[in-house]
Amino acid sequence: MLDEKQILSLNFLSYGGIFTGDHCGMRYRMARTGEKPDFTLTAWVWPEPLSFDATEAARRTACTFEFTEDGRTAAILWLKEQYQERKEEWDRAPRI
Repeated sequence: MLDEKQILSLNFLSYGGIFTGDHCGMRYRMARTGEKPDFTLTAWVWPEPLSFDATEAARRTACTFEFTEDGRTAAILWLKEQYQERKEEWDRAPRI
C-alpha cells in the first residue's frame, strides 16, 4: 500500500516540483497548481502503462486539495482510496 513516507514533502512541491509514482497498476502524480497566493495541491491517478502526458485526459482522474500539510495528507488518503475503490481497473492495466 502507498506509504506517506514515500511521497515527497510539501516543501518539494512548493518549489514547483512534480511528484510521480505508481502502485500495482495505478500511476499517480501530485503537483502545486493554481496561482500565487492561492496555490492548491492537485493529485491525479490513471492506469498504467503510459506517462501522464501520454495518457488521454479522459482516462485521468484529479482531485484538488489545500496547499498545506493537511491537504497533502488528504491527497495521500485520496490516492489510497482511489487504489482500493478501483482495484479491478488497476489489476487490468497492461504492464510494460
